[in-house]
Amino acid sequence: MTRALEPELAVRLAGLTLRAKRTVDGLLAGMHRSPHRGASAIFKEHRAYRPGDDPRLIDWRAYARSDRYTIKHFEHETQLRATLALDVSPSMRWGSTDISKLDYAATLLAALSYVLTRQGDAVSLICFDEEVRERVPPRSGPAHLDYLLRSLATPPAPRNGTALHASLDSLIEHAGRMGVVVVASDLLDLDGDALAPVARIQARGHQTIVLHVLDPAELELPYEQPMHFEGLEGEMPVEVDPAGVRRRYREAIDAFVESCQRRVVAAGARYLLARTDVAPEHLLLQLLRAG
Repeated sequence: MTRALEPELAVRLAGLTLRAKRTVDGLLAGMHRSPHRGASAIFKEHRAYRPGDDPRLIDWRAYARSDRYTIKHFEHETQLRATLALDVSPSMRWGSTDISKLDYAATLLAALSYVLTRQGDAVSLICFDEEVRERVPPRSGPAHLDYLLRSLATPPAPRNGTALHASLDSLIEHAGRMGVVVVASDLLDLDGDALAPVARIQARGHQTIVLHVLDPAELELPYEQPMHFEGLEGEMPVEVDPAGVRRRYREAIDAFVESCQRRVVAAGARYLLARTDVAPEHLLLQLLRAG
């Protein structure tokens, strides 16, 4: 018997599903060509030639041996295996607009799940903060998509901080065969070596994409009046006059973004800055078209 959804879960799931569908609809409307290559095919068996079969599939060597027309029967295999990694740490739960960084990242990954499962790809998900908090194994199909959406709509409750390095190391051990790894995070981790595992993920044969999710207020510090800022991951609160520190702040945040991009690209992976004030379908289109 199917259990009714709790009201809060139903609301969050409906909101995420709507945002993801709008993102996919906008993506498809904006695409001029499909970014996906055709599925690869593997040989399965020979079978007797039937009228209407493609003559190019006739195995002439088999015909020479048996004097009978047979064709090679191929079976299409899944195009790829995708591992999606969502940062659910406290800093991701903040937003200066009506959508937090976490909700924006979840929308991107939900929309990507729609696209991937629609073409038969296997998708897995991990949610992490100080450690991997939830793991959804790789599968495909409508039922699995529904499970992914539920997990993205209701991520685990946050703990105190972010351990990107350890979480990505754990991802490496479970990512399986070569595929695509997509990490959605604000990368706010005090560990200066937090992105080191990206190179190891690449070395395992995966195509790695890092979505650097940031709120526009984090990038611009647009406030005019003195502000009281409280840390979300254990930092001490501070009183700040934005006008007096804005130039230095923007220099620091620009340097941070540039450093993250440089380290990701140096590892052979792709980096995309995901501002939460940019329509998700625009970023998803950029993600799927490039590379």
